[in-house]
Amino acid sequence: MFLPNHGANPKQFVQALGLQSNEDALDFSVNTNPLGFPGAIKKNWLSYLHLIEEYPDPHGYDLKATIARKEQISINQILLGNGAAELIYLLAQTFRGQRVMIVEPSFSEYRDAAMAQHCRLSYFQLTAEAGWKLSVSELSKEFASVDVVFICHPNNPTGVVYDDHAWAELLSHAERLNTTVVVDEAFYDFCSAPISVLQHVHQFKNLVVLRSLTKMYSIPGIRLGYLAANEQLVKRLAKLQHPWNINGLAQVIGKVCLESASHVEETVSFVSAERNRLLSRCGELGFETSPSQVNFFLLKEPNLEDAMPLITYLIEREIIPRHTYNFRGLDGAYVRLAVKGEEANNKLLHALESWKQR
Repeated sequence: MFLPNHGANPKQFVQALGLQSNEDALDFSVNTNPLGFPGAIKKNWLSYLHLIEEYPDPHGYDLKATIARKEQISINQILLGNGAAELIYLLAQTFRGQRVMIVEPSFSEYRDAAMAQHCRLSYFQLTAEAGWKLSVSELSKEFASVDVVFICHPNNPTGVVYDDHAWAELLSHAERLNTTVVVDEAFYDFCSAPISVLQHVHQFKNLVVLRSLTKMYSIPGIRLGYLAANEQLVKRLAKLQHPWNINGLAQVIGKVCLESASHVEETVSFVSAERNRLLSRCGELGFETSPSQVNFFLLKEPNLEDAMPLITYLIEREIIPRHTYNFRGLDGAYVRLAVKGEEANNKLLHALESWKQR
């Protein structure tokens, strides 16, 4: 049975299971902003159409300048990507054949990219018993034997945020051992009190920070992300990119998104309230959940070693969850569920309640 490696593939997922669902089934496997993209994009859409007939800026200067102002870093420390996925694969290409460690469970593209470049892989496993928390002291012990470490923070799929005070210690230890630390912050801006390490790129030359505009701004079709790191590494990575990798529409829409502060504030408030409501009710029903601080969470039926019966039950009720068979350490025992709109979340809770009442 071949299952999609990502969420947001509901049709393929359902078909792979030999099941059926309606076109209007709710896709809880996709973890973009439930409020959609910023209103300014729709309002000004016609003014962008002329860009279809023009070659884009090959360096994306205006978009990089917007990022640099917002994050207080140099333009030369920024590399734009056709989604964060492009940047992950560029990093893997740069570190080809080296020793790569991934903090698991985590986004499968780190592993796939590293394997494609014949890197020597190892893993640092987080556990539910430890609340999915990261032990900096234990992880730091591994730095002597690896060249690169990938850390997703906030973590995907758990939604857990790690201790702010631990980052400086971790990065300092990694720098002493010449270990590069790649921190993927694709979901950091969903947190009520975001913890970011991006500002540390001024201090630590061994730090790489990945950002995605796909999630918060709900623009997966645009394909846009960026990377922040020391200037030397940015130049090295840029040489591997093909020309015009960021189209003109993406560059303009990216600027609009980054200037939409009110949209972010509204999203954070809404997601926080709905997430807390979902986690509370799921706990009352007897499900185990991860202590997420973002727009998705893990859910486990304690009586199941394999979540497939629950997955099937939800699909039959027009709820499409994200499977966890390709997350190391989860191995299909959990489902990942997005935080969506209030009506959709109510439908999810109703399905989970009916599961418990069987």
